[in-house]
Amino acid sequence: MPFRSGTVSYSRFGVSGSLPDDANDAAFALMAKHVVKQRSLSEEGSVSGWCTGRHVFDADFGWEHCGFSGALLGAMRIDRAKVPSEIRRAYVAMAEDERRTKADDEAAGVLSRAARRDAKADAERRCKEEIADGRHRRVTMTPVLLDLVHSRVLAPITGDAAFKELHGLVEATFGARLARRAAGSVAAEILGARGMASDLEDAVPDAFTAPPAEAVARAGEAGARTTGRPEVPWALAAGDPHDFLGNVFLLWLWWQVESREGMVETPSVPVAIVIDKLLELDCPWGVGGRVSLRGDRPSRSLEAAKALQSGKWPRRMGIVLAAHGQEYECTLHGDRFSVSGLRLQPPSEDVTTPRLELEERLDRIATFDAVLVALYEHFLRERFGKEWPGRRQQIADWISSRMAARAAG
Repeated sequence: MPFRSGTVSYSRFGVSGSLPDDANDAAFALMAKHVVKQRSLSEEGSVSGWCTGRHVFDADFGWEHCGFSGALLGAMRIDRAKVPSEIRRAYVAMAEDERRTKADDEAAGVLSRAARRDAKADAERRCKEEIADGRHRRVTMTPVLLDLVHSRVLAPITGDAAFKELHGLVEATFGARLARRAAGSVAAEILGARGMASDLEDAVPDAFTAPPAEAVARAGEAGARTTGRPEVPWALAAGDPHDFLGNVFLLWLWWQVESREGMVETPSVPVAIVIDKLLELDCPWGVGGRVSLRGDRPSRSLEAAKALQSGKWPRRMGIVLAAHGQEYECTLHGDRFSVSGLRLQPPSEDVTTPRLELEERLDRIATFDAVLVALYEHFLRERFGKEWPGRRQQIADWISSRMAARAAG
């Protein structure tokens, strides 16, 4: 169960409106009003509500299980009801058989249109009764951490259906609305706080290599000339064209690892970085397809060098961060700015109770997230600073030199 135990995965969501000021009895009472009850569903569909996150039936909201300094920890339970098609057909057939034995012409066994309609209605009524009794349900639980201090929500949600459920549940419970926070919107928050919102509006994707020949040929076939800059189709598809900054951030981290031994001096804390286990790259020009590399130090492989030279950018990267005396291992999705498989160090020796262990875990998750944001903010300072043209050229030269070094080797 992420947050409470095991590895941690989360996407981030901003809040419009107010969450509770503190994890107090009033907040717990609001959550208790929005739980999934036995007969919450009477037909096919879904219903969502809160639980503590210990298990789907636990609605014992209180400080012991859900309250932490400046945070509420719970989970969204979703019940989805759907009668299997074979069972529905069987109920219709059984209702028709019951009427057929009562038909005047039993030899023919032919039911009238009205009898078939009534049989279908009986079957539908039986399905609804069984749904209301709790049958034909699939129950899932998604951990949710409500950061009351920074007015944000962390949850392992990427799909639209689950986000819609969480959005509706938070709005119904607290009167607040959620919005996804991917790389572009996180950058907007950081730059907006510095009075640089207009700089973000003018930002366009960077070209670290020449356009692939396929992109030039495709533009020629369309009667146009390539602009020399990638379009980054996945960012356009997500609805925020500035999500490309998350991919450039990963590329910048990669350059830091290989050109500066992975040490980044952020204003708040020095961070050591290693790339390990996973590296996925995609073509921002929309022509080259995706490359997925796994294993020890995949960023040092010949395949990685070829992918960079062909113009590909990292989409997901396995990283190890060391900061504040702690080590964190995870996979970072650049454009989504989401984290998966975050591994925390074992509990400290002085942690003697489950409650203290959970408090320490949440503190370490918060510390990791602060380090991640600090790295991203440090990158944005460079990306929107006067030195960026020079840094972009350094990264471009590094890409060329990596391929040359591999070829010479």
